[in-house]
Amino acid sequence: VLDINKFITDGWGPWHEAGHLRQQSPWKFYNMTEVQNNIYSLSVEKAFNQPSNLEKSGIYPKAFQYLEQVNKNYDEISDVFVKLVMLWQLQLAYGEDFYPKLHQLYRDMPSSELPQTDENKKQLFMISASKVAKQNLIPFFEKWGLRPNNDTIQKVAALGYPILTAEIWKGTDSNPIKPDMPDVNNILEGNQFAWSLKGIGDFEFAKVNLNKSTEEMQIDLKAGVPHNYFDSTYASIKVQNTSGKVVYNKEFYGNKQQNAGTQKVSVKTGDLIELTHLEGRERATLINLDNNKRENLDKKVMYEVTKDGLKKVNQIVNPKPDTEAPTQPQGLYASNLTSNSVELKWNPSTDNIGVKEYQVLRDGQLIQTVQGTTFIDQNLTANKEYKYAVKAVDAAGNTSIQSEILPVKTKDQNVSYEKWDPKKAYTKGDKVEHQGTVYEAVQNHQGNGDPNWIFALSLWKPLTIK
Repeated sequence: VLDINKFITDGWGPWHEAGHLRQQSPWKFYNMTEVQNNIYSLSVEKAFNQPSNLEKSGIYPKAFQYLEQVNKNYDEISDVFVKLVMLWQLQLAYGEDFYPKLHQLYRDMPSSELPQTDENKKQLFMISASKVAKQNLIPFFEKWGLRPNNDTIQKVAALGYPILTAEIWKGTDSNPIKPDMPDVNNILEGNQFAWSLKGIGDFEFAKVNLNKSTEEMQIDLKAGVPHNYFDSTYASIKVQNTSGKVVYNKEFYGNKQQNAGTQKVSVKTGDLIELTHLEGRERATLINLDNNKRENLDKKVMYEVTKDGLKKVNQIVNPKPDTEAPTQPQGLYASNLTSNSVELKWNPSTDNIGVKEYQVLRDGQLIQTVQGTTFIDQNLTANKEYKYAVKAVDAAGNTSIQSEILPVKTKDQNVSYEKWDPKKAYTKGDKVEHQGTVYEAVQNHQGNGDPNWIFALSLWKPLTIK
């Protein structure tokens, strides 16, 4: 370290040790302690314009020989430098910002989401690396013998990034292989955007603000006449959601007075925004509020809301049919049970578009469709058991898996119970009624007048089915 020339040309030892200080535990999985830190050693080596240790030590041929094996397991690679090749190829493919961005991604994770086991660390690493690369890296990791589970494969696919096709696992320092990335020239990256629509005398008759983080667009209209030289539609704003429904549509006539107003519209990834303006190049502007970049609009411009920002599109394409079913209804239970009726309740399902209604089934047969999460079934037979289940249905008609079956037995026809007396003595097994619920004594006891004893589970057991 004291010899600056030696430190620059042959300082792998101190570079290596300094690398340990930069390691992050959440992606330091099985046998990676002496591998992960050498990413930083290679970075220092490159910064000093020194030949790659992986090349001068003949590591790449060993790595490629391993990659040709059929049944590979990354954990079983004994050579730490061969293991290092996988990590380094990610930087060769995606640039020097790859690992700083990965570090930031992990630093920003809530502590409750950080993995603790080696297996969970590996799975999250594959997801996180795909996020940073903005590409589905499952083919790369599978080539290296990491084994993504089904949950990881689904989570990476849900990111929506293009799947890796370039063979970046063949890349070396002297011959790096870059991934095939989609054309991003027409994508405006950011979370907040503003459009300004102006008319005669630069009168701003409409201002639109989109906040992708809150999934909300706010349209502010100012009172006045946009441009009295035009006696037809001068400008317009339209928002269409992923199901093809137009959720906002406003036309501005040039020579007509408009009223002031504000409206908020829900806008999510995949939704389409269309703006028109007859004088767009001079009087309509888009501003990316994250980087303050701006551009003037043409007479007509259309955007698709993406996970990264906005993407210009040439036309509004009819959306693909919705084929995703709602989630299974959970928490089905019964209350207010009588001899001839029962009230059913359950937790709401979720859906990519939205749940339209619920089907209530009794003994396997559909008996009612409801829009809420409660239903009262009446005209039942006393002292009889029924089996209930619920299914969720979305607007496209996709039906969820039915809930767990709930058996419910109605009460006897003429059974009635005395009102609970907080001062009375009771014997184990006695049944009383209090506030519409039947309770059974758990043990012998003498009441002392306390009105809360009925709720003491050591004394009383509620018999209402839940």
